[in-house]
Amino acid sequence: MKIKTIALSLMLGLGAHAAHAFVALPESGDLRIVGTNNPATDPLFLGADWNPLNEGYTRAARRISSVIYDGVDLGTFYDFVYRNTTDNTLLFASRFEMDIGEIEVGDVEYDVEINDILRRGYANYDVSVGWYDSGTDSDFRLQSTAHTSNGVRTRPTNPVDVFDDNVVDFRTDISVEEGNATTGWYVLKTNATEFSYLVDAVTIRQAPSIDGMSPPLRTATFEGFAPVTAVPEPETYAMLLAGLGLIGFAARRRTKA
Repeated sequence: MKIKTIALSLMLGLGAHAAHAFVALPESGDLRIVGTNNPATDPLFLGADWNPLNEGYTRAARRISSVIYDGVDLGTFYDFVYRNTTDNTLLFASRFEMDIGEIEVGDVEYDVEINDILRRGYANYDVSVGWYDSGTDSDFRLQSTAHTSNGVRTRPTNPVDVFDDNVVDFRTDISVEEGNATTGWYVLKTNATEFSYLVDAVTIRQAPSIDGMSPPLRTATFEGFAPVTAVPEPETYAMLLAGLGLIGFAARRRTKA
C-alpha cells in the first residue's frame, strides 16, 4: 500500500473548485461509492472551503481521544457532532491523526496503517456522505464508502460488500511511513435529531499486506457518537395518555347514546 501521491494530489487546484453535494449511500446493487484523486471530479469531496460552521450548522458535541492498540498509542481520533440550525438534523464528522509509523508484533516490526474506519449506529436513518479538508491541503481523501461491515481489504482481492444498514465503512489509507498521516474530515449527514455515545461506535482496521501474512489483520474498537431515536419527554407521555383517555370517554358516551 505504498501510495504516496494521493494526499499530494489534493493540492492540484484544490481551491478552484465548487463544492459537491453529499452522496446518499445505496442500499442495493453496487453499494460502494468510489472517490477520485481529482477534487474537481471527486463525488465525495465537499469543497476546498467547506466547513459545517459555514453551512448552517452549530457544533453540538466533540470528543478527542487517543486510540490504544496492544498498549501502543496509535494516534488521535476526533469525533464531532453538528446540528442544523434550520431543522435540527445532525452531522457526524470524524478524522484520525496517526502518530506512529511502526508497531512491534512479537519479534517483528510492521508498518502501521488504517485502511477502514467503520461507524456504527445508523440503522433506520437516512445517511449521505462527504468529506472535506481540515485546511492543511494534505489530508488524505475518503477513497470510498459503503453501507457495509465487511469492507476491510483482505488482499490480494477485496471482499464483496454486503449491505449492513447499521454500519458505514470509510475506506482510507493513512500511514506515517507513506507520508499520509492524517485523514480528512469524513462526514455523515443524517435525518437524526438526537445522538448518544456508544461504546462500540467506531472500529479501525488495518488490512494484511499483499502476501496475506505480514502485517496481520488488526482491528481496534472504541467509543464514539451515534444517532439515537428521540425519547418523548414525560410531559409528552402525559399528554398522550390524557388524549387516549378522552378518546375512550367519547367512545363510551357514544355507546351509551
